[in-house]
Amino acid sequence: MNYRDAYLLMLVLCSIGLTRALEARDPALAEKTLDTTALTMSRTQITCKGKEFTGLRGTLIVPEDRSRPDSRQVELPIIVVKALRPSPDYPVFQCTGGPGGSNIGPEQRVGEADVQNHDIVQVGYRGVDGTPKLKHPMFDEILKTPDMLSRSSLKQMGVKAAKAVRELKAAGINVEHYNILNVVDDIEAARAALGYEKINLTGGSYGGAVVLTYCLRYPKRVHRAVMIEAAFPYDIAFGKPRQVDERFKRLNELWKLDSKSAARAPDIVQTIKNALKKLPRQWQGMPIDPSKVKIVTYLGLYERAYVNMLFDAYIAAEQGDFSSVAVMSLMYDQLMGSFENVGDLLAKTYSSVTDEQRDFIAELDDPDSVIGSPLALMAWGAFQHSQWPVKPVSAEHPPTQKSSVETLIVYGNREAGETFRDRYGRMFTKANWVMFDDLGHMDVWNIIGDGMKHLIHRFVDDGVVDTSKIGTIPKWDFTPQMTFYQMFQQMTSQGTGQPSNN
Repeated sequence: MNYRDAYLLMLVLCSIGLTRALEARDPALAEKTLDTTALTMSRTQITCKGKEFTGLRGTLIVPEDRSRPDSRQVELPIIVVKALRPSPDYPVFQCTGGPGGSNIGPEQRVGEADVQNHDIVQVGYRGVDGTPKLKHPMFDEILKTPDMLSRSSLKQMGVKAAKAVRELKAAGINVEHYNILNVVDDIEAARAALGYEKINLTGGSYGGAVVLTYCLRYPKRVHRAVMIEAAFPYDIAFGKPRQVDERFKRLNELWKLDSKSAARAPDIVQTIKNALKKLPRQWQGMPIDPSKVKIVTYLGLYERAYVNMLFDAYIAAEQGDFSSVAVMSLMYDQLMGSFENVGDLLAKTYSSVTDEQRDFIAELDDPDSVIGSPLALMAWGAFQHSQWPVKPVSAEHPPTQKSSVETLIVYGNREAGETFRDRYGRMFTKANWVMFDDLGHMDVWNIIGDGMKHLIHRFVDDGVVDTSKIGTIPKWDFTPQMTFYQMFQQMTSQGTGQPSNN
């Protein structure tokens, strides 16, 4: 029985209420499963971007610890949006970014073009989707720690993480098993239970790390893979200050080429340094936390629109007006402080560690850097004090392993793309690298949009790297559409208390 025949069988079963799908599958397929996986699904209509599609929703049950027959069970949601063609090609399993984010979201991530020739499958990430979730009050407190990039705060964050881990284990949840390897094994369990012979994989950011790990672990099950702005499953988020400085160096070059921008500040990097040196602890009653300001600055590099707002804020600060910088500190409290899946964020990040004995804080200490590498310091500095129990990807799949899977790897800017290709390019025997110029982490979607979708579809369908629909990427205009302080005033007047997504 091939994967299409198995799926037809599943649809028949779903129409009468699929409660015994595992028993009804071909016994040969059952032998390929990793564990005592159980799958229940029901047929339904799924709304994706305003349109209705035929699909399946259900629950995949897998062991928390695959090495123990008596392990507690993890329940994961699974969604299949059916292809429009009656005889589709291999399905596409989507892996979203994070860590800490849900992998279930067909309403936002699936369009009509995606399902023309492929089923689209989303398998929930353990720890975030389904049950149990890696929730603990101590996790929630970690990202709210004042002055979190100081050594004393990093230690305090690590101690809180260690306490949460111990208490979760006492309650029967072992965070060690909420790692990238098990996420990949969950996807493989879903593939086998659904009866697919082979699959395509697409993943962005952290999802790229999941895609690569699956390719290393189950290469014979992969048709083609796409990694967009991918993190690799080794020391996730660990970028050294010099790498962040390279990004600022390139932005400074672009800034100086814009006569209007250069007239406002001849050297934007020096402006940022000057403003940070005289950063006050409050401005007109609003507290300013320098660690939060640096983290928001780093995250703002993900999109052109936010870079423009950041630079405007630092120009004002250099001239003595810290109103927008104060709002940046406040934005951290509202956005990061309300992040719900800190436990999963830490668990998946730490499962990418390549050397648990490294002195991460010392490696990230560079007083001459523009802002340092604040996200890396926050994550890995706390790790040093967390005693986090890890099962690292590198123990089973080191960076020396080769991937024979036909893979498309896309980056929005050459600094990031070349860094990853220099470090990990030798892992791929069939890689196609596409690098754009001067796009942020999110801009490959925000600015390229439909051109990116065409690039992905052509590669998955035909193995062709087709950038013909992307067109000319617009020149960077550093003019901000609004300031952070104006955003704050707008939020206050609307009574929202947080920024709009628009």
